[in-house]
Parts: sequence; C-alpha cells; structure tokens
Amino acid sequence: MLAPTGDEIKDKNFFDVTGLSLLENRYRLSKEISGGKSSTGFFGIDEKTGEEVFVKFCIFPRSELECARFRNEASFLKERAFSNRIMKKTPEYLASGELFQGKILYLITEKINGLLLLDWFREKFQGASLQERLKVAYRVFGAAEHFSTFVTHRDLHPGNVILLDEEVDLYSDRPDFKAIILDWGQSYSRAEFEYSENESDDMVTIHNGNGREITNSFYNLPPETFIDWDNSGAEYNKYDSWAMGLLLYKLVTGKDLFSFRNIGEYSAAQNEIEQVIESGLLEVSKHAGKQAPILSRLIERLLRKNPEQRMFIQEARHALWFVLVEDFMPLDIGMIERTLDDPNYFDEVKWKHFKVEHFSD
Repeated sequence: MLAPTGDEIKDKNFFDVTGLSLLENRYRLSKEISGGKSSTGFFGIDEKTGEEVFVKFCIFPRSELECARFRNEASFLKERAFSNRIMKKTPEYLASGELFQGKILYLITEKINGLLLLDWFREKFQGASLQERLKVAYRVFGAAEHFSTFVTHRDLHPGNVILLDEEVDLYSDRPDFKAIILDWGQSYSRAEFEYSENESDDMVTIHNGNGREITNSFYNLPPETFIDWDNSGAEYNKYDSWAMGLLLYKLVTGKDLFSFRNIGEYSAAQNEIEQVIESGLLEVSKHAGKQAPILSRLIERLLRKNPEQRMFIQEARHALWFVLVEDFMPLDIGMIERTLDDPNYFDEVKWKHFKVEHFSD
C-alpha cells in the first residue's frame, strides 16, 4: 500500500482516505482525543465484539527513535497479558502494526473506563479528606511499583493514570490497587537493553536516545536527566520514584512542588534543588497534622537528588499502608527513619494487622 499524496488528502478526512477508519477489518475509529507529542489517539469500537477500544497512531514518525518507542510500548503491553490476569495494571493489548512501509504505526488496546487522575484533582481533590488522598497515592504507588525492577515508565504524571471506580481492599495480602497506568511510550528496560543481541534492537535505539532529547513530561523529570547515561546504573529503577514523590506532595498539600517556565530554569535549579525540596516540605506540616512527620520524611526519601539514595516505590507504598491501616503516626524522628529504611521488616511496633513474616518468606 502506497502512502497517499498531499493532493489526495486535501480537504478530505485523512483517516477515510487512507483506510485507517477501519483497522484489521474490525476496529472502527469513532472519536478523536488529544494526542501526545508524537502520537494521535482515538476511541473506537471493535465491530466483532462491540467493545470500546483505544487506538493510538504514530503518523510519519520523525526518527527511528520515535518508531522504536512506539513499537516498544506495543511489545510491553502485549507481554503484560498473563500478569494482567492476576492483577490488572495496564490496558489490555489487542493489536498493533505498520502501514505504508512504516510511515504509519498503530496500537490498539481496550478502552479503560474510569477517572483520569488529572480529572480527579479537578473534580474531587477539594472535597477529599487527607486519608482519601493518601489512599489515592497508595493505589497509584501500587500500580507502578512492580514495574520499576525491570521497566521504568519515565512519564508518570496524573494524565497517565486512571482510577477505576471500584473499592480497594487495604487488608488483602495481595491487594488489587484498581489503578491503570497508561502511555508506555517513554518506557525503558535496562535488563532488555543488556540482553539485546544487535544494534538494531528497539531497546538499544531507546537506550542510545536517553539523555539526548527530552520528550516526556517536563515537570516529572528527575535530576539524573542531566547525568552521563553511559556511566549510570542505579538510577534506572529509581527513576519513577521521583514522580511518585511529587505526586504524594501534591496529594498532601494541593500544590506543585516545582514551577519551571523552561528547560533553562529547570537545569539551573538543580544546583539548589535539595534546598527547594526541604523548604517545600514545610508545607506538609500545614496540611498533614499528626501524620506530617512521617509523610514529610517519606516525600523527602522519594525526592532525593542522588537516585542511589532514593526510596523504591514498593517500600514507599508499604509505608503508606502503615499510615492508612495501622494508624502509624510516630513523632520520634529516629523511629521514622528506621521505618523508612526497611518498612518490610520493621518490627519495633506491635502491629494490628501487619505480620513481618509475610514479607520474609
């Protein structure tokens, strides 16, 4: 199939002209939605099942890196099929492919019905109690936590998380967090890169592109954006912890910790970012009451400039569970620090629900 010319699509619907309104003889586009920096999104219908779908296009990609990221998202979601049957954290992959000799790439997933976290802030934040807001953080942390060991999302922000309208059992040994992480187009796997066999592999292309351009959400960029990627290591599985620290801060205070007008401001701020964070944590005390001491230190642990010292999302989610379920609100800073050093094995408190042996098997 040859790509249509400019004259062929002038004054006509591009997707009708190209035949993209119906993909794989079953997925029909119905409504265009806002796209990302390099993609266009649509809601649609699977005419075979009647189910709603989401279709994402990369049209006339500008580089091989853009193609690699798009294909990588499709591969990642396809590989999630088995684990999603155990605990659903990503949309279900349906199909993907290329048209017009790679000039157009497409990815089709199920449409997730829920409330975008960005909309939750607009619609429900003001009326939510601190406990309700911390529960949202707990759910998002839980949805993101298991990926960080192998895959970093690298673009976690409220526009890429959907909260399902379902109750979450905080007392389950295997909780389902009822939150779905969207848009894996910026994701990266260090392990997959290490095991890549040739230079043309998509993950090699993505690895080589990291640090050379910024295409993900500007606000959530951690300080290691400006380090030497070729000599880096431990920051890969702590990358998304930074975004979770910013999210927790906003859920507690209702404010964004940073406000940068451009990349120059962001870069210059790295010299004093630790002071900005420490100053910002004073806001937590104004909004969190007795929970302020532990929440302040938890946010600080997630926002450490040195990624090797940063907290894992898994551990932060567990610490939030102590606050939510065990009513853990210590005032002793030493106890707080020891708790956050290793919440999975902290046994200085007689817990009402938590048993350390659950995490030591």
